[in-house]
Amino acid sequence: MGIHKLMSLIDEKAPDAVKEITLDTLTGKKVAIDASMCIYQFLISTQTLKQGFGVTELRDKDGNLTGHLVGILNRTLSLLDHGIKPIWVFDGKAPQLKAGELEERKEKKKEAKEKMDQLMEEGKDDEAAKMAQRSIRVTPEMTEDAKKMLRLCNIPMVEAPSEAEAQCAQMVKDELAFATVTEDMDALTFGTTVLLRGFGNRKDPIRQITLSKVLEGFEMSMDEFIDLCILCGCDYTSSISGIGPVKAFKYITQYKTIEEVLEVLEKENTKSKSATKKRYQIPEEFLYKESRAFFNEPDVTKKEDLEEFKWGTPEEEALTKFLTEEKGFSEVTVNNALKKFKKTKGKANQKRLDTFFKMGTKKSTSKVTKTKAAVKSKGKKSFK
Repeated sequence: MGIHKLMSLIDEKAPDAVKEITLDTLTGKKVAIDASMCIYQFLISTQTLKQGFGVTELRDKDGNLTGHLVGILNRTLSLLDHGIKPIWVFDGKAPQLKAGELEERKEKKKEAKEKMDQLMEEGKDDEAAKMAQRSIRVTPEMTEDAKKMLRLCNIPMVEAPSEAEAQCAQMVKDELAFATVTEDMDALTFGTTVLLRGFGNRKDPIRQITLSKVLEGFEMSMDEFIDLCILCGCDYTSSISGIGPVKAFKYITQYKTIEEVLEVLEKENTKSKSATKKRYQIPEEFLYKESRAFFNEPDVTKKEDLEEFKWGTPEEEALTKFLTEEKGFSEVTVNNALKKFKKTKGKANQKRLDTFFKMGTKKSTSKVTKTKAAVKSKGKKSFK
């Protein structure tokens, strides 16, 4: 979905739904992370521009990109260090509804790559760097490398049957995780109760968006919200030319459903002086019903079919061999990561207790003991 379109509406119409937080706020919680979205972010962030050499990227001996492995490893360690338990969720098979969107993206990446090569030949490195970001393509091999690394780190992950953000949302609804971590606003449309955005920029705070407060601020039901999101633009159908977020909000607020809105738009078009140039260009295949159905009932794995989540210690020898011999990591980098893994052990419990005492609430010894017992007991109920 158009990230800025929906986010701008939320900021304007439901500001109470957004809260700026720090990582310490999430101590003791589990989060479901949209791995596919993060992989793109990490690959972009590890691109560097060297004057006279163009854009360079982290690669292994076979030429495969490895920036995403660096990013996933560092993000995992950062979360664990703050007492947060990550669950990485990977995309499965894309729904047929998304075929057109994926083909369009593929074509745009191809055009960006051609433009990048041209700009590099002309010595316009800064412009080439921008095109390089747009041309990044994640291969199945790169995704498998990420999964293998997480398995060797003994960090839980889920392979979604379809869309990762839909799977994350389901896990949050099933109370297997506190929130979905992604930049993709579709996670809200899929029903995640809490969305966390902004992990990619250390300078800015993380933004926590609460779905119930969005609906309250918009004065909409979930069904109306889904229709609004489809009108704003989603990956599963073409958008209506002439309808932006402001008009989409106005129409859904007034008419409640896309069906009613379409009737109004058709009437507006009949008033147009030109028979060929209509005010609103409604696509011939406007698959809003199919998109609506997919948002309501996406292909996901439910709680009862997921194994128990466990956060273990890395398989040091196998992880070191994989990262150093196959992926080009230095031994120093891997050894430092392994040391950090050891330091994070038990951080969730310790940090939660630290926060408890910092609150300044006076508790008796017996109550503190009960708190420790409750924390320990809660740790045994996690799911994989």
